[in-house]
Amino acid sequence: MASTDAPVAVGVKDLVTDAAAVRMAASEAAATGRPLHVVHAFMWPLELPPGGSGEEREQAERIVADAAAQARDWHRELVVSSEVVDGETIEVLLRAAARASMLVLGSDDPGGPADPSESVSFQVAARAVGPVLCARGSDTASGPVVVGVDGSPDASVGLATAVEEARRRDAGLVVLHAEGTACAETLTASDLKVEHRRVEGPAGQALIEASGGAQLVVVGAQGDRPTPLGPVTQAVLRHADCPVLVARKRHVPAQARISGRRPSARLGPALT
Repeated sequence: MASTDAPVAVGVKDLVTDAAAVRMAASEAAATGRPLHVVHAFMWPLELPPGGSGEEREQAERIVADAAAQARDWHRELVVSSEVVDGETIEVLLRAAARASMLVLGSDDPGGPADPSESVSFQVAARAVGPVLCARGSDTASGPVVVGVDGSPDASVGLATAVEEARRRDAGLVVLHAEGTACAETLTASDLKVEHRRVEGPAGQALIEASGGAQLVVVGAQGDRPTPLGPVTQAVLRHADCPVLVARKRHVPAQARISGRRPSARLGPALT
């Protein structure tokens, strides 16, 4: 269980592909009053090139140092730490997620591999014990928070987190109700603007379409999974046009703790 002082962690392979993730992680850390921790997974090559003397490790150190410097430039008061960790990428990131309030990852183009579920972001999002924020599309402060509900335990986790995120971001909340799921208009929060939409057709496609005007899409997950994420979550992670938060049950944003606000008690029954 992450402590209340747990950092926002961000996995960085290189700044060319992960600059958006670093910026997003820095913004999340600044907004929630947490430190930022930059992590790079490093594995020595099986054979060093002729005349090589460890430049690969030095390059890894430069990557995290440059990422940390950029984060400090964006948010001057932010406390930033960084480390290069020896190990396989997915396992290093899973350990980082276990110690963090949230892990932020860049888009590793999960549409590229023949089996998309083999991508780093898919594997970490499926197996992490804490929330994982995937940098996708445009990172904008405008637009609502979007979440889908279908009556499942995962959807309940996603809904509770989406309410907290909408409050923290001072944003509206759009709730997409899967076909066959009651669109309960009693699902309200007095301090939020909540819009309910019935979904006809594939839920994943509905979430992807809604992401075009959103600042965040939230999908829920209960915890470590031995198998890949479900088809809806996979579709959203591949094609959403905004950041995607894979929420976990333990997720309690620091801003909610600081402000003392709690989700409305009226939210629970709407998912039963």
